[in-house]
Amino acid sequence: MFTPIRKQDQAVTPYEIHKQFSVQYYGGVDTTIDLDIMPLHAITGSMMGNPGFSTATSPVNTFTNSKGEVIKIYKEPLYRQIKLNFFEFANSDNRLYQSPQPQHVLDSNHIPFGHPATAGSGSYEELGLRKIYDDVNVISIPQKIFGEGVKSGSIELTDYSFGSAITVKDDGYGNLYDTAYETEFKSGKPTSDGSGSALGVVSYDHGLIMISTTGSRYTNVAGGSGGTGWKLKFDSTRTIYEHEYTCTVPSDRYNGTMNISTTKERSGSLTIPSSSAHDTDVLRQVLAPAEFAYKTSGYNSAPVAANVVTHSFFAPYITTVGLYNDFGDLLAIAKTSRPIRNDPELALSFVIRFDI
Repeated sequence: MFTPIRKQDQAVTPYEIHKQFSVQYYGGVDTTIDLDIMPLHAITGSMMGNPGFSTATSPVNTFTNSKGEVIKIYKEPLYRQIKLNFFEFANSDNRLYQSPQPQHVLDSNHIPFGHPATAGSGSYEELGLRKIYDDVNVISIPQKIFGEGVKSGSIELTDYSFGSAITVKDDGYGNLYDTAYETEFKSGKPTSDGSGSALGVVSYDHGLIMISTTGSRYTNVAGGSGGTGWKLKFDSTRTIYEHEYTCTVPSDRYNGTMNISTTKERSGSLTIPSSSAHDTDVLRQVLAPAEFAYKTSGYNSAPVAANVVTHSFFAPYITTVGLYNDFGDLLAIAKTSRPIRNDPELALSFVIRFDI
């Protein structure tokens, strides 16, 4: 009772889904460890010469993960990596689209024409996009949490380092800004003191939030133990695939049944030997209906249908459809919301959908 599914009756559709995460390093509550989200600090320094970089003397970030393992990330190499990957050459020209960009600056996102950064000469510099100074505060989100990437435009970082909260968001193109100056940032016209310029960058593909501004208002934003604390919200990204199969039952097909209840005395196609009374529980597992009176003398197989199924109007009801591979392995089971009568004169189609 197997029917192959035609190619035209199969479809696989990808869907991008998002899940919001919320983490805090504030008020005596630290949930960063549970999710292995690391608040880090990176500083400039010499990696060459004498004495150059030394693990014995170089400043280091120390983080204990959810497994109790102590992780050390040195601040100077981290700064160099961040600068080369996300900032180097980024502000070598007033117009972003003319600048030679490092590979990962914008990840898969691109600032379009019409954005303040491409609006005209000077706006790129005025907004302070992709500028790095001597130190960077970093929040590192592990790939196991953000999945295929942090959803662009989903980041909301609230910092409490200066008493009143400072809320930082991303513009969807990898740039961070202070929501208190959102109008200035989005219009490309920061105030005279520079308020409204970019605060740093985001790598959606690598789960890195990098605060690089030198403004005194943002000195300790996401500064880990150096600040009062912060809360972070962001959305992870994952692609799931919806499988759809149309299973067609032609008319006058599959009108038989293998259900044991349709055979004479429910004998089915198995011979069950005689048994003592205390083996009744074993028989109940083989011959299912609880109300049936089991005979300890056993059952002999007899492929004879019960009278109820010999009527001309008899038709089985479909409640379950199974999907099998080419080797006969059962891969999926679909249940109907109610029993469907398999009328011999009608063709039936069942649409099965599931997500993976």
